[in-house]
Amino acid sequence: MDPINTFQVAAAVIGLVDFGARVLSDTVEIYKSASGHTQRDVELTTLSDELSSLSEQLQKRLEGTSTTSLASESTLRGLSARSIDASNKLKSAIADLQANKPGTSKISTAANSFASALKAIWKKSEIEALKENLVEIRSQITIATLISVWEETRQDGQRNGDLKDRLDQIAKKLDRRDDTAHLFAKELMQMTVEGNTGHLSRRNADLVNILWGIDWKSWDTSHGGGLFKNLQLEEQLEPGDLPISVRILSSLSFREMYGRKQAIPLAYANTYHWIFRDEQSDENGEKLEWPSFPKWLQKKDDSLYWITGKPGSGKSTLMKYIFENQQLRIDLKSYAGDLPLMLAGFFFWNPGSEVEKSQEGLLRTILHQCLSDREDLIPVVAPRRWALHSILGSSTTAPEWTWRELKESFEVLCSLHGKEFQLALFIDGLDEFGENGTSPSVLVDWILDIITRHHVKVCVSSRPWNVFSDAFQKERSLTMQSLTYRDIKYFVQTKFGDSVAFQELSEVFYDEASTLLKEVVERAEGIFLWVDLVVRSLLSTLVDTPSLPHLQEKLAEIPSDIKGLYDNIWRSIPPDRLANTSKIFQLCVTNIGTSTAETFWLATGGSPHIVMDPKARQGIPKLMKRILDGHTRGMCELSSNDDHDVQFLHRSASEWALENSMWDEICSKSPADFEPNLNLLESLIILYPSEEPPQTIELGHIFDIMTNLLQYAVGAKDSKRVPEVRLIKALDNVHKVAETIMDKSPRFDGYRKPTEANTNSFSANNWLAHEFMQESGRLECCFVGAVARVGLTFYVKKKVLEDKSLLVPRRNRVSLLESAIFQNSEPTDLDSALSGLVFVSSKVLSERLEIIQFLLDVSDTHYETALGKSMYDIVQKFTSPEFVEEFGEEFGEEDSQQYDSPEWYTQVLRLLEQHGYGPGGTARKPGKEKIRGRLSRLVLKLK
Repeated sequence: MDPINTFQVAAAVIGLVDFGARVLSDTVEIYKSASGHTQRDVELTTLSDELSSLSEQLQKRLEGTSTTSLASESTLRGLSARSIDASNKLKSAIADLQANKPGTSKISTAANSFASALKAIWKKSEIEALKENLVEIRSQITIATLISVWEETRQDGQRNGDLKDRLDQIAKKLDRRDDTAHLFAKELMQMTVEGNTGHLSRRNADLVNILWGIDWKSWDTSHGGGLFKNLQLEEQLEPGDLPISVRILSSLSFREMYGRKQAIPLAYANTYHWIFRDEQSDENGEKLEWPSFPKWLQKKDDSLYWITGKPGSGKSTLMKYIFENQQLRIDLKSYAGDLPLMLAGFFFWNPGSEVEKSQEGLLRTILHQCLSDREDLIPVVAPRRWALHSILGSSTTAPEWTWRELKESFEVLCSLHGKEFQLALFIDGLDEFGENGTSPSVLVDWILDIITRHHVKVCVSSRPWNVFSDAFQKERSLTMQSLTYRDIKYFVQTKFGDSVAFQELSEVFYDEASTLLKEVVERAEGIFLWVDLVVRSLLSTLVDTPSLPHLQEKLAEIPSDIKGLYDNIWRSIPPDRLANTSKIFQLCVTNIGTSTAETFWLATGGSPHIVMDPKARQGIPKLMKRILDGHTRGMCELSSNDDHDVQFLHRSASEWALENSMWDEICSKSPADFEPNLNLLESLIILYPSEEPPQTIELGHIFDIMTNLLQYAVGAKDSKRVPEVRLIKALDNVHKVAETIMDKSPRFDGYRKPTEANTNSFSANNWLAHEFMQESGRLECCFVGAVARVGLTFYVKKKVLEDKSLLVPRRNRVSLLESAIFQNSEPTDLDSALSGLVFVSSKVLSERLEIIQFLLDVSDTHYETALGKSMYDIVQKFTSPEFVEEFGEEFGEEDSQQYDSPEWYTQVLRLLEQHGYGPGGTARKPGKEKIRGRLSRLVLKLK
C-alpha cells in the first residue's frame, strides 16, 4: 500500500470513528454531520445513512489498494474492519431504537442526545464499551499510519529524522477535496515536530499519550502479532546519535542494578562445587542428600527450587556462585531444547536503596538482562518506546517507566517463553524484599503465578520464614546450614593456612592449633557469616599477639550467635575510633544508593581537595578499605564493584545497628555537629559536579540525583544537630548541581542558556522547566517551587520573605502555590518532569499544607494554574467521588505514590475556600492593609 493510499484509508477510518464518537457523545450539542453541516434536529435515518456512506467510502478505498507484507499495513486493514464493525453496531442500535419506539424518528440535540436515547435499549456498559472501542481504533490508526510511513521512509533509505518532511510531501499529494485526510496529515506533522535537542513539545506529548494509552496486548490479539514483529534493527544514525536499543536499555538501568550481586564476596564460593553434584558427605563420611539441583535444571518442568537457611548461612553466596557458573548453562541445555537459553537474575538487598528491595527493581533488572541478550526483541517487548524513538528520533526523551508498563513488558517477554527462548530466573533474598510495607506474600504470589501461567523455571533463596515455608513446602529445596560443614572447614583451614603467624604457632603447638581450628568450625553451626567475622578477628589478634593461649581466650569470649558477635565487635573497638565508627554506621543506615568510597570519605571528614584531584581520588577506595577494617572490624566493607560502595557486610548487621537501644548508643558516639543526612548532602554537592555525565544521560537521571539530594534535606531538617543556616546553604547549592550537570553534558547542547545569577528566580531556561513544554514554549519554574513540593517549609518561607517577586503570578509560570498543591503535574495538564520529585509521607503532606497556608496568607493574588485554569476546580476534581473511583485501584499499589490522597486534597480545598477561592475561579481578595499586616506578623515570628 503506497503512502497516499495509506493516508486515504486511515483518513476514512478517522472520519468514520470520529462521526461515531460524535453520535455517541453524551453531551448536549448541536449535531454536526459528516459533511460538516450543523443542525439541531436530526432524523435517525440520516444518522444511519451517513454511517453507511462513510463505511462504503472506506471499503472502496480498501478495494483500490495493493497488498504488501508490512505489519503496519496488516494493522491498517484490521483497524478498518474494526471501524466498519463498530459502524454496523451503531446502525443496528438505530434500527432497534426505531423498532422499539415507533414514534421516535428524530433526536433533538438541543434537549437530548442519541446516547441518552440509546440508554433505553442498551446497558450503560455496552455504550461505554463501544465508545472505548472507537477511541482505541483512533489511537491505533494514528500510530499504524505513522509506522507505515516510517517503514516506507526507511525502505527509501531516508533517516529517522526525515519523517516529518515525508509527511509534508505526502500531504501535498493528497486530494485537495479530502479535508479529513489533510487534517489528519497536519495532526501527524504536528506530533512529529522535534523540540530542542529532542525534547518533547506539547504536540509530542499528544503522541506520547496515544502511545502510552494503547492496550498493546489487545493490539497483538487483534492484529496477529506485534507491530514491529518482523522489524530489522539496522538504523541510519547521525554522528553522536545512540541506537534506539541503547536508549531503551539505558532507561531500564539504575545505578545499583548489579551492586548487590557484585558486593557478595566469593572468598569461599569455590567450596560450593557440590551444588552441581547429586550428593555430599558429612564430617563422619555419611552421605548428605538433597533434591538434585542438576536434575531440576535439566528437567523440562515448571517447578521451583528453594534454597533456604539461617541468616548468614551463605544463601546469597551460593546463588551468586550458581548464577555465574558455566555449569549452570550446561545443565540448562536440556531444559532449553532447540530454543536459545535466556537467563536473568536479581539479588534483593534490604539495607540498600528503595529500588534494590522492590518489584520495580526486580522487573527492570530482568528486562534489562533479557533485552541486552536479545536486542531484536526490544521493539516487541517495549513497543511504546520503540515507536516513540522511531517516529521522533533516537534522541527523544521518553517518559519514566511506570509499574504498569514494566508489568506489561514483562508479560510480553514471558509470552515469548517457549517460542523464542526458554527463560530461567534466579531470585535471591526474598526476605530482603521491603517495598513500602508490602507483604512478601505479594512477591511469592507473583513468582508462583509466572510459574503456573508461563511455565518459567525459577530458583529462589530466602530465610525460612513462614510465608515462604508455607508457599514452597512441596517444592524442591535445600537447607544451607545442613550442607556447609565441609565448606566452612575448608574456609577456616585456608584462611589460617595463609597466615604466617599461625603457621609459626602450629609448628610449635600442632595439636592445640588443630583443636582451635576444629572448635571454630564446630561453633559456626553452618553459619558462614559468623565464621567469616570470627576468623577475621582472630587473625587480626595474631598480628600483634602471636600467642595460642590468647587466641583460645579470645575465641572463648566470642558469642555463638550473630547478634552477640556484633555486640562483641562493637565493644572491642578502641574508644578513640568510636566516633568515626559511629559515623560510618550512621551513613550506612542513612544512605539511599549513594554510598561510594568517595562519598563516605567526604561525609566522614575527608579533605575535599583530594576528591577534586583525579590522581589522588583513585587512592580513596584503598584508604577507605583500611579505615573500614580498622573501625568496623569487618561489619562494613567495600564492595568489589566499580563504584566501590561502602555497605554493611550482611543485612543482619544493619538490623543489629537499628535496634533501638543499640542505635541510640551508636549515635551518641558521633560528634555533636555530625548529621548523616546533611553530611551526605554536602558531600554529594561536591561530588556530582566534579564527575563527567554519562553519554546516555536523560532528564530522568538528573531528577534521580535531585530526588536523592532533596530526600537528604528532608531527612536532615528535623535534626537538632543541624543549624538552619547550614541546611539553607546546602539547599542553595542543590539547584546549582543540576544546572552544572546540564551545562557539562553534550546531551543538552543547544537547549541551555547561561545560568542566571539568581538561582531562586523564575526562569524558562533552567533544569526545572526542561519538560514543561507547551505550544507557546517552556513554562517558567523556580527552585523554591521544587522545594515546596517536598515540604521544606522553613526554606520556602525564608526565600519568599527575602524576595517578594517569587509571589508574582504570570501566565505560563508555575507558581509556588501550584507547586505546593500539585506534587504530581497530571491534574494541571502539564507535561512535567517534576512528577519525579515525589515524597508522600504524613510529615511531608503536613508541611505542604503549612506552605499552602503561608502562601495564601502572604499574597493577595488570586492564583490560576500556569495554563490559566482554576486552581479551585482542579483541586475539587481530586476530591470528587468520580476521581476516587477512577484512581481507586492505584491507591495502595505500586504507582500510588504518584498521587496525593483525596482526603489531603479536601484539606487543601478548605484552605482555598478560607482564602476566598471558589468554583470557576471566583475569589475574594483581601485588602492590602490586611496583607501587610500578615507579612509583618510573619516576619516578626521568623525573627
